[in-house]
Amino acid sequence: MSNRMDSEEKARQERIEAKKAERREASKKFRKDPLKITSLMDALTIILIFLLKSYGSDPMEVPQKKNELMLPKSSSVSNMSECVDIQISRSAIVVKGKPVVKVLDGKTLESGATESSNPMLITKLKVQLDDWRKKAAEEKKKDVQKYEGEAFIAADGQIPFKIIKQVIFTAGMARYTRFTFAVVKTRGG
Repeated sequence: MSNRMDSEEKARQERIEAKKAERREASKKFRKDPLKITSLMDALTIILIFLLKSYGSDPMEVPQKKNELMLPKSSSVSNMSECVDIQISRSAIVVKGKPVVKVLDGKTLESGATESSNPMLITKLKVQLDDWRKKAAEEKKKDVQKYEGEAFIAADGQIPFKIIKQVIFTAGMARYTRFTFAVVKTRGG
């Protein structure tokens, strides 16, 4: 019986020694042929360049939909600053991605046409613009009453000028004094 235990113990010791030898060999091979990460770095660089290029350098992107919001064309060049964006599509007026007023057949479905107010004023739009101006003033730590904002207007090329004029008037009433209009850049600009 002790003979049998000695042989089992001996076999176990041999297996342990064999595993240690395997590990030593693997360690030596790794030292001779280290991991090459050149191709990995190339792939990561390409992915990084792709992401940077896809985000672009334009601070404002206006999604265009056929028969909904197609911007007019221009060859002028202008840099953008922080501002509230107003989109005037054929179906709605949108502030910062949130629909505010519906547009139907070239007319707004909500305006301030009451006896005491101006028919050019779009009440719901003014409320939204006032809120955004207050938030911007608080972020910049300026007096809300004196803070004058900037508005970026993206209007469909087929929208009647009357609606654009109403939006500009309403934005002016909400103390937005500078306007930038979105256009599609054409060659030569």
